[in-house]
Amino acid sequence: MNSREQILKLLKQHQTNKTPLPKIDTTALLNVNLVEKFKFEFERVGGIFIKTAFNRIFDEISKIITTENLRKIYAENFDNEINAIIKNLQVDEIITQPHSYRQISIVDASITSCDFLIAETGTIVFIHRDEKFKSAVLLPRVHIIIAKEKQIVGTLEEVFSISGGNFDSIFLITGPSRTADIEKVIVQGVHGPQKVYLIIV
Repeated sequence: MNSREQILKLLKQHQTNKTPLPKIDTTALLNVNLVEKFKFEFERVGGIFIKTAFNRIFDEISKIITTENLRKIYAENFDNEINAIIKNLQVDEIITQPHSYRQISIVDASITSCDFLIAETGTIVFIHRDEKFKSAVLLPRVHIIIAKEKQIVGTLEEVFSISGGNFDSIFLITGPSRTADIEKVIVQGVHGPQKVYLIIV
């Protein structure tokens, strides 16, 4: 057994019990309209919020394609109805089964689902799974998320409570990527998409 294996063995020996989740204050957003709260917080950090009916998803995405001049898109696998909508979008290429991160890096936009929406901060939550490409969330200049109203929760604590914390990692995205490292000027899209659209049905 080498030193690395010894260290991993020791770590596993001390991970027999999970750390208990904190108690949640369920009264903080008790009388708040979670959709409106999420919309306010999401738009405040530069996100673009679109609430629509299911039969309008094609039209809304088509508007984004025209506005952002999108020609090549990556789309994750949704249910049959949404897959059919995406298949009919007027673009040059739609990638649904990427074979490498490089393929994701050259698309104009990605269309993905998410796991939760946090009203308190306008944050979109992605729970990491092997079949999901992390790069689809980070690399394209435009990210389009399709979600359902029932995915909105009040706080981050509720995400852990509902999921039980049974995941290796999560992404928390609050608006488009931005930095002010250079001359204190805010620049969007340095560490992630320049635009983040949320279509909620």
